[in-house]
Amino acid sequence: MFRLLFIFWLLIQAGLLHAQRVGVVLSGGGSSGLAHVGVLKALEEAHVPIDYITGTSMGALVGGMYAMGYSPDEIIRIVTSEEFNQWVFGKPLDRYVYFFREREPDASWTGIKFRVDSVIQTRFPTNIVSPVNMDFAFLESTAPVSAAAGYNFDSLFVPFRCVAADIHNKAEVVFKDGNLGQALRATTTYPFFFKPIVVDDKLLFDGGLYNNFPADVMYRDFLPDIIIGSTVASEMKPPREDDIISQIKNMLMERTTYGSVCETESMIIIHPEIPRVSILDFDETVSMIAGGYSSTKARMDDIKRMIPRAQDSTQLAEKRHDFRHKLIPLQVEELQIEGLNKNQSNYVKRTFRTKKLPAPVENLRPFYYRLAYDPRIRKIYPTARINPQTGKYKLKLDMRLDKDVLAEFGGLFSSRPINMGFLALHYKRINRIGTAIDANTYFGKFYSSVQVKGTFDFPNKVPFQVETDFTFNNFDFFNSASTFFEDVKPSYLIQSDRSFQSALVVPWKNHARIKAGATIARMFDDYYQGTNFTTVDTADRTNFNHASAFLSFEHNTLNRKQYASTGSRFFFKVRYLGGQEHNIPGSTSIQDEEYRNNHNFFRAKIVYDKYLNKRGRIHAGIYGEAVVSNQPFFNNATATLLQAPAFQVIPESRTLFQPQFRAHTYAAGGLKLIGSFTSWMDLRFEAYVFQPYQEILTNDEQKAFYGDVLFRRFYTGSAALVIHTPIAPIALSVNYYDQSKTPWSVIFTTGFLIFNRRALD
Repeated sequence: MFRLLFIFWLLIQAGLLHAQRVGVVLSGGGSSGLAHVGVLKALEEAHVPIDYITGTSMGALVGGMYAMGYSPDEIIRIVTSEEFNQWVFGKPLDRYVYFFREREPDASWTGIKFRVDSVIQTRFPTNIVSPVNMDFAFLESTAPVSAAAGYNFDSLFVPFRCVAADIHNKAEVVFKDGNLGQALRATTTYPFFFKPIVVDDKLLFDGGLYNNFPADVMYRDFLPDIIIGSTVASEMKPPREDDIISQIKNMLMERTTYGSVCETESMIIIHPEIPRVSILDFDETVSMIAGGYSSTKARMDDIKRMIPRAQDSTQLAEKRHDFRHKLIPLQVEELQIEGLNKNQSNYVKRTFRTKKLPAPVENLRPFYYRLAYDPRIRKIYPTARINPQTGKYKLKLDMRLDKDVLAEFGGLFSSRPINMGFLALHYKRINRIGTAIDANTYFGKFYSSVQVKGTFDFPNKVPFQVETDFTFNNFDFFNSASTFFEDVKPSYLIQSDRSFQSALVVPWKNHARIKAGATIARMFDDYYQGTNFTTVDTADRTNFNHASAFLSFEHNTLNRKQYASTGSRFFFKVRYLGGQEHNIPGSTSIQDEEYRNNHNFFRAKIVYDKYLNKRGRIHAGIYGEAVVSNQPFFNNATATLLQAPAFQVIPESRTLFQPQFRAHTYAAGGLKLIGSFTSWMDLRFEAYVFQPYQEILTNDEQKAFYGDVLFRRFYTGSAALVIHTPIAPIALSVNYYDQSKTPWSVIFTTGFLIFNRRALD
């Protein structure tokens, strides 16, 4: 008996019966780091034990998910999902975009932000990708895990460490306890792509800046017997004179020579064979995972020789189940706001409807995104910590408001003389209510305008806005067909309006809003009765002073304010108005006396614009528009046509006065075909038919009369090559207008053909 015990003791001393502790180290490497998922899958399938994990950047994210109790197959489902793609690229989640608060589209290109009480400073953005989706995803997935582990990373499903970079002290920061979501967020914050976060008063970035393969952290914190390392990062190349990213990487990152990371008796290194891609290229996710899996399987004999101990798969599944079963659902009982004053915090709490707490976090998700997409909010970072007494969580939002004032610039440059500049100032503030004061001006020969608008946002149980604006518009149709290379004739038609509008706006779910309000307006039309006039002739003038009430509904998911290619828009508006027409004849009129008359009528308009699901590089869209009105004739035909609704679906048509595309009641529709060569270039073909119920015609006395019902229809279309630059579209288009004196036009534009609201819009 004594001899057997002595032999057993010798075997233990020799390590033959020692239960080897195995640590896995996963390097950073951007999208290439998803190869680590395949490595973990191959190790689990081969029953190789994983006792500890350390990682950096994407390696930390993959290792962190494993340490949270996700199986490799579950991790694969996560990283190949559309939601993961939206986290990585910061794409606004369609179901949470809050159209209710979006500003009306304008011709802006870019802007500069500053505060009212500070010196104007232009600052470069600190990130390319929005962290909004990623931050909330980390909150939802990690808060229960952190609580179940007692905020100690040694108590996770697998003990875990990850590394971030403190660039102020030029040192690595190793996370071993605390908020797991913060740790993962910090270690994956690649400079200039993601916004850094502050933890314990330290501004933290991607751990790969100082330690991209934390094998030393594994040895220091866990002292395993065997280390399995997976590295997808290559050695840093020298900076290139024409590549600023390579220059920044060489300035910021500590040089890691992966060739020196060699295998020893207690370490084996796997170098997954994977495609060479850029840091944020996630198109090859499946290939990355497959590369990590196959490369690990190829080394499995070596791994088995080093690690004879096997992990029982049933016991592993039970351990994973037991850990995940400990997770306490994220039920929020209290909301804490940091970074805002008392009134601003109350605004946020009213948005979250805190009177209904406690509530599951999924119930609060829409309100989080509502704030995150609010242009007045610059930063919102969520964390949650459990209350041990109640088993519920305190949700903390670290928030910062955006700068008070945004100055914007834009306009249109064109091959036709319709060029215009655009300037705007937007003041926004949150107190007990949200306030936005917007002022803009357009200036050019064809179009000039000034608008001042105030919007007041009330975050009640049913949120609503009150908006009021003063708008002044002037359109000068000096020559609809002229180009830069032709002489511009004198103005033959000038339309102006001055209006005051006030409205109540309420949301309808996330993508729609209902608006009800009233308008008081004065409209001035100066025109000649015909095309044969000289500079000594005087124009007719028709003034129309009116008041109106309106109700509108708009559902909008279009991806661009002009030349959209995805999404849809449904718009319906009905307006009832009453006013007085005052006509003052000019020298080209056959009438001599001034004319006054009162008019009361309604107008209803409906628009449906939808882009069908994309199939390959080509997809289609459909467009429909209809107007119904009992609008009466004005004193002469030209005045009648000027006040009639117009079908202007092609951008250039908004700059043309085309009588054949105007009617009191009409239906129009057409098809679009869009070929997308790249994400930034489209070839668009559009064709439409316009069917007036009755044409507005002119008799010999210059009076308007109706043609026969559905007698004629008119066609219009366009072919355009559009380049979507980061600030404005560049387009070359060929357009066709049926029954025009010059039916074909070619126009080159840079910018937006978008105008302020008109009095009867």
